[in-house]
Amino acid sequence: MSILVAVDGGGSRCRLAAFNETGELLARVNLESHASPSISPTGAWRSIDQGLRLLAVQLKKEPSWQPDFLMMGLAGSLQESRRRELLQLIPPSIERDLVTDGHAQLLGASGGAPGICLAVGTGSVVHWLDTDGQSGMAGGWGYPIGDEGSGAWLGMRLVQRYVWHFDGQTNDSTLMDAVAGRVGTSVSDIQQWTTQSESSVLAQLAPLVFEHASAGDELAESIVDEAVSHCMNLLRYAPEHLPVYIVGGVGDQLRPLLSELLADRVDKARGDALHGLWQLALKKI
Repeated sequence: MSILVAVDGGGSRCRLAAFNETGELLARVNLESHASPSISPTGAWRSIDQGLRLLAVQLKKEPSWQPDFLMMGLAGSLQESRRRELLQLIPPSIERDLVTDGHAQLLGASGGAPGICLAVGTGSVVHWLDTDGQSGMAGGWGYPIGDEGSGAWLGMRLVQRYVWHFDGQTNDSTLMDAVAGRVGTSVSDIQQWTTQSESSVLAQLAPLVFEHASAGDELAESIVDEAVSHCMNLLRYAPEHLPVYIVGGVGDQLRPLLSELLADRVDKARGDALHGLWQLALKKI
């Protein structure tokens, strides 16, 4: 049987899974490296290639093994020049296709049925498929212009509040003490972060916000509330009558608060992006 490899790549991680045609999971690899063309097409292919080599080991294949089809869902894949650059890096002998990660997450979560997928990880985006078969999306413009409410945005907002605190704004938040231990207390150290433009690096600070919000820190709670507000604004672009699936590492953290606002519209995801990509790959072989 054919072996189909699905690749779910974002700004902070890359996941690969090998399936057969019936959907049986044969092997899986998780990498803590980005696979986003918007960060670097070369870096994205490097992660994917590493993942394919690791899959080959699990599948007991030769190091030169290639899948029958490579179906990729990657953040930032809608920008044409970076998309072309990435596809040109892939050996031409590998059959492949590329969609955005949000589209793959929607298909996986809804099983291909009408629905809305709010994906919040390093970035943020909403995709939907309506009852007429029409699809749409909003957000996902990339940090720093967009991706509000995402891990990158949370990291940026946290550093911003820290420099306000550093400049003399009174704040008794324990969160500021935690940021000082992570970011530093000298102007030189802090400017390493205030000039940071890599979304995946800023997103590493997001867990601090959730940790302190869960402990009742008012500043952390206010930042989380801002993120929820941004996510609700994204959802307003989508049809109101469809079920909502919330996915992604930051999405998991925000789900309880979003569920309070969305009530019974929030549904449990049927599968993940890798399953959505498998569905797409089946149509290609």
